[in-house]
Amino acid sequence: MSAAENELETFKSADNTTELQPNPDEAVRTAGSKRKTITRKTHLFVTICHWSMVILIALNLASGMRLGWGHIESRLGGGSNGTWSAILGAIAPKGALLGVNLITLHVTLAFFMFAVIGVYIVYLFWSRASHRMRLTSHDLRKLRTGMKAKNFWRNKAALWSANLLVYWVSFLFLSVMIVTGAMLYWLEWSPLDWAPFRLLGGYPSVRLLHGIVAYLFVPYIILHSVLQWFFGNFWSIFKAQLYRPHIRAGVIGLVIGLPLAGGLFAWNENLMTLTATRIQGDLQAPVLDGDSSDPVWSRAKAVTIRTVKGVNNPEGHVDVLVKAAHDGHQIYFLFQWKDPDVSYKRFPLRKTLDGWEVLNTAYERWDENVYYEDKLAMYITDVPKGSCAASCHVGVGPHSDNGDKHGVHFTNGEIGDVWHWKSVRTNHMGVHNGEPGYMDDQYFGPAEPPSASNGKKRYTAGYYPDPKTGGGYRYNFVKLNPDKSLAETFVQPVMLPPTLNIEINPDPSTSEHGVTWWIRTSEGIPYSEEMDTYSVGTLLPNILIEPFQGDRGDIRAKGAWRQGWWTLEARRVLDTGSEYDVAITLDKPVYISVAPFNRTQTRHGEHIRPVKLVLQK
Repeated sequence: MSAAENELETFKSADNTTELQPNPDEAVRTAGSKRKTITRKTHLFVTICHWSMVILIALNLASGMRLGWGHIESRLGGGSNGTWSAILGAIAPKGALLGVNLITLHVTLAFFMFAVIGVYIVYLFWSRASHRMRLTSHDLRKLRTGMKAKNFWRNKAALWSANLLVYWVSFLFLSVMIVTGAMLYWLEWSPLDWAPFRLLGGYPSVRLLHGIVAYLFVPYIILHSVLQWFFGNFWSIFKAQLYRPHIRAGVIGLVIGLPLAGGLFAWNENLMTLTATRIQGDLQAPVLDGDSSDPVWSRAKAVTIRTVKGVNNPEGHVDVLVKAAHDGHQIYFLFQWKDPDVSYKRFPLRKTLDGWEVLNTAYERWDENVYYEDKLAMYITDVPKGSCAASCHVGVGPHSDNGDKHGVHFTNGEIGDVWHWKSVRTNHMGVHNGEPGYMDDQYFGPAEPPSASNGKKRYTAGYYPDPKTGGGYRYNFVKLNPDKSLAETFVQPVMLPPTLNIEINPDPSTSEHGVTWWIRTSEGIPYSEEMDTYSVGTLLPNILIEPFQGDRGDIRAKGAWRQGWWTLEARRVLDTGSEYDVAITLDKPVYISVAPFNRTQTRHGEHIRPVKLVLQK
């Protein structure tokens, strides 16, 4: 977006190859002068589009900076410790920009960018200025000649050819950004499964390309400005001229371009819809056992939600199949997703020659991605077209400066319902009573300020558990030296398992499926040195569980892993009446987002666009 057509008019006029358009701002130097002095100005709509694009690119770079590198596997450098990561952490915005969460702002700016591009393209063709942007072999020859003659910065013909080439580079950059951005955003339509993209690395490679081209705009802007300066047209973009044919072309650009952009935005508002099948007649409610063979699930229509960015996944994405059904009183969900290595070893205790230790890599940072369990979360909100991404504030938290934390969640004041299933801590809470387990009933709300405990307590911003009257889960150890980190001190188990069903394999990717990696508090054996007869290398469960009681136990669920797939079934009363839950009703849709966790504490898969949930009447 620059004064390209005006520059070309000026340059070609000097060569007597074409005539200038009538310009009321031209000034005759003297009556006897044979040469006109031209006050170079840019047509109004070029100026508008140029500065709109400059502002949008700047804001997109700022908002996208942390989104592009602020994750643990980023190949742009932000996911690791070191000087480069520290620099990025210092300059990248945190959480929000202009009062808007970074993810929401970045997506919204992309639609404004599309609108400006649409207006400018229509303007170029309607004003017949597009032919002045043609880059021909003649232009390239002039560029080569000027560079070989070593007078490039004084050669107007060579400089103009260089300007043309740089314009086309910007067109290429914008095209790549639009295509890759669309692929990253509209995941349900994205061709990431096509063979060419799989060969190139799928989603991570597309994301990397999007980020690299975005950063290339920085040297591009510098080069573009330098070329404009030496060509003598640097200040023209700060001055606008009103020329009726171009004003008319710009208005037509607005009339055509803005509705096209508005149409794209309106189409984007049509979300994928999950309809909860009505359980009636011969249909029976599903049994919560982690088995999808219930007849109701064969009749329910599924949606497949593609999630990306999660860690420990062999592919760049995880597709979660979701079905729903209801009987007018309770709603039931079925979730299925691929996971080749079921993970149960959540911070296991290991006996050494000198005592018990907790296996971990990031316990103090609350960012474990090795010794952890599989999980799945679903976010429900009644905010129209709301999503989990809208509550995510990237780069906020006590460890955010070096990319240690992907972000925290909080809302603008509303309550967002979080159903959080945990394969070790909640899935087996009811097994001793012959009942299903639970999904941990939690919520997102307004943010609290960072804890004053200097990082000793995890800062969750607006992420809280629903209140409970009893039960729950807790760690199965106490530090022998509470003032030291787990890497510096040994621990003592709180309880020993009631059986000798123990393991000695510390590899977190081999879970020994079927081994009990939890201890029910009421059945555990209190630790004593006399009972500690385990051999060196023994692993013990590091979680004590009891069924939830109270508001936090509203959601019953059971998951089972078979042949590389998790199947999870869950149910809850449609309207619990709790101030911490979102009611699901016949007359109003709600919006859901899902997040699979593959052996990770916080680095879950995600998707930006929510799914609308409606109940069949």
